[in-house]
Amino acid sequence: MPSFTMFRYIAWRLISSVGALFVVFTVLIMVIDLFENIRFAGKFADGSFLFALKLTVLRSLSLTQLLSPFLFLFGSLWCFLQLNKRSEIAVMRSAGLSVWRVLLPATFVSGLTGIILIILLDPLSAGMMAESERLKNDIRGKRTSLVQFFNDGIWLRQRDEGFSIIMNAKGIDSEKGILGTLTIWKISNDSLFIERMDAPQAFIKDNFIELHNAKISRVNENNVRTEEKYNLPTSLSLQDINEQVAQPDTISVWNLQKFIRLAQAAGLPTNSYYLRYHALLSTPLKLIGMMLIAAAFSMRPTRMGGVFTLLIVSLASGFLLYVITAVATALGESGTVPLMMAAWSPAIIATLIAA
Repeated sequence: MPSFTMFRYIAWRLISSVGALFVVFTVLIMVIDLFENIRFAGKFADGSFLFALKLTVLRSLSLTQLLSPFLFLFGSLWCFLQLNKRSEIAVMRSAGLSVWRVLLPATFVSGLTGIILIILLDPLSAGMMAESERLKNDIRGKRTSLVQFFNDGIWLRQRDEGFSIIMNAKGIDSEKGILGTLTIWKISNDSLFIERMDAPQAFIKDNFIELHNAKISRVNENNVRTEEKYNLPTSLSLQDINEQVAQPDTISVWNLQKFIRLAQAAGLPTNSYYLRYHALLSTPLKLIGMMLIAAAFSMRPTRMGGVFTLLIVSLASGFLLYVITAVATALGESGTVPLMMAAWSPAIIATLIAA
């Protein structure tokens, strides 16, 4: 075990390197995203520079979090190159410390940072990203509360011309547009009850919802009539439902499991949410893997030369891991490979190869 002084020294050098890169990357991301948000805001009459700036600030933390593995790759490269350049690593090795004991402080910092990202940073970034999506939907004129999940199924709300409809379905087939055990309340824009419809099954069609064996009760009518097929005109579409379901990056790690359980009960696909959940859990191992990749290429004695080539190879290795992650995610979402394997394999592969 390295002494506490050396442990603290190496850990602080890595924290300083990664922290400096975090500031640089965050500023760069914000500048690039600001131009994109200015272009988006320019499409609407209510759009302004302040609106675009607010979107940029809300999105910046989530975007930077996605790049955290590369922050540790580049930060570890810089840290170990500087230690190597000043022959500090050589002195540590000559004192009898193995390379693994030298890397212990950096491993501890990488793993701890990954845990902090999961526990503290992700809930904050998810909340900020959700707020940015709400602002974008507001300026588009879309309702952000269109779809909600609870223990009693999926709830939908849609405001049409002259009335609003509130729907509760026990389940939904998001591909075929089938709603199971559906109850619909039709309400006027003055919040007055118009009618209620109950159907064991319904289909979302173009510009209407087709209810089968529907029981319909209207205000001021004592009898309930039954319709074999009843078409309820609405602007609600299956695309609206799929688009308004909360995106994976707007749900914190603390709420993902509950959301997955409710979405599965409602019949919606959950692969992308499951992948995000386990990708977040694998963050500590992923950061350790990136740090080890940097160490493998930057701790070579400088007298042996070829430092620039090793740097290029290490950077290529980092981007290769990014490609592997993207491919694994695509395979997992399509159901080609098990979701657990798709989420954890990039971190495990990076760590094992670097070791």
